Amino acid sequence: MSQHEHVDRRFGHVYRYHSRSDAHSIALCRFVMEDLIEHSSVLADRIEAGRVIWGTNVRFLFPRTLKAKTLDLAVGLPTDTLVSADSSARGGGRIGDILIACEAKSVMTEHGKSQPRVFDELNSAHGIVHSGRQDAIAAGITVVNIAEEFASPLRQTAARRDLFITQHSQPEVTEKMVRHLRGLPVRDDASSVGFDAYATIVVRCDNQGPATLWTEPPAPQPGAPDHYDALVARIVRFYEGRFA
Repeated sequence: MSQHEHVDRRFGHVYRYHSRSDAHSIALCRFVMEDLIEHSSVLADRIEAGRVIWGTNVRFLFPRTLKAKTLDLAVGLPTDTLVSADSSARGGGRIGDILIACEAKSVMTEHGKSQPRVFDELNSAHGIVHSGRQDAIAAGITVVNIAEEFASPLRQTAARRDLFITQHSQPEVTEKMVRHLRGLPVRDDASSVGFDAYATIVVRCDNQGPATLWTEPPAPQPGAPDHYDALVARIVRFYEGRFA
């Protein structure tokens, strides 16, 4: 977010984040993948050998249910016949069987209004993945903004030349969002219902200056089930346990 710039062609404003761009979810999923490869030699070796491939923004048709979904991050077995994947698939070929899928969300403004929508979108994501393959690893990750002010790209109008700044009651709205997302179901075995791994990340981004990672409460603390380290550890453990 600190390095990315989105230029508003209508008004000339420059933003770090735009809700209609997928640049941030793609970057986040690539960081997640880098961490998975670093922490799992099994996964790293299989990717190196071309036995497992991965991609971002993968349009996948689940053969069992015939449901199509664009997966923010998809890791799976290569095939040439079953489904199509985007051109960012690492290792070549097409993904034919999903082993790991990650849904990435962001809540940068209007936290209260976003609660039910984000929760429902995340909750449906693991259901779609597991209806296609019960033992697939479904992960979710949400970035929540704790900045007190936010330059809102979608609130700009031709009548207003200055930046429209949304005011947030912080840290209350972020705390409520983090607590709300802790209600997402998380499972410990492949026969249950829920995410196999879930994490919330808190950042401070006013959408004008550099963004910073927020590590103090209400951000999940080390050891918490929804901390980022727990997400990586759970994905690695389940991958090596189920597919090694």
